[in-house]
Amino acid sequence: MHFFLTGFMGVGKTTIGLQLSELLELDFIDLDQEIINQTGLSISEIFNNNGEDYFRVIEKDVLNKLNLQSESSIIALGGGTICDHENRKLILQNNICIYLYKSWEEIEKSLPKLKNRPLIDKNSPSKLRVLYNKRQSTYELSQLKMPINTVFETQKLANYLKLLTNR
Repeated sequence: MHFFLTGFMGVGKTTIGLQLSELLELDFIDLDQEIINQTGLSISEIFNNNGEDYFRVIEKDVLNKLNLQSESSIIALGGGTICDHENRKLILQNNICIYLYKSWEEIEKSLPKLKNRPLIDKNSPSKLRVLYNKRQSTYELSQLKMPINTVFETQKLANYLKLLTNR
């Protein structure tokens, strides 16, 4: 069983994933980094050279390979990974998906700090807000929703996951 972290760009999937992996003593895998490792191209290069549809094909292939690994791990997904029906089915079956939630207002404040994100680089904040709103109902399908706010602590999430999975 894997623990998948989902949510919009900039919610902290990679940062929280690294912390969780240490607390739960599990491997951490960042899906985007795995795509970079396997293709030898940055996410921006894939988007710019081949488009988002091609990127989503690669993403699906890498996700399928990761899911076949028998060792449990923490896997940080890309913001749009779970929006694909086949990906969503794979993620939600026999795994735990945690939706890391921030309000649009919180995310919008962090946009200027987010670098090398093709969807941020190519879209205005108003278009990103439309994308954020469009993805919310899909993120909500996760087994667990975790607000990332001033009282959030990764240790609390780790403790909850231990209880949930009898670890």
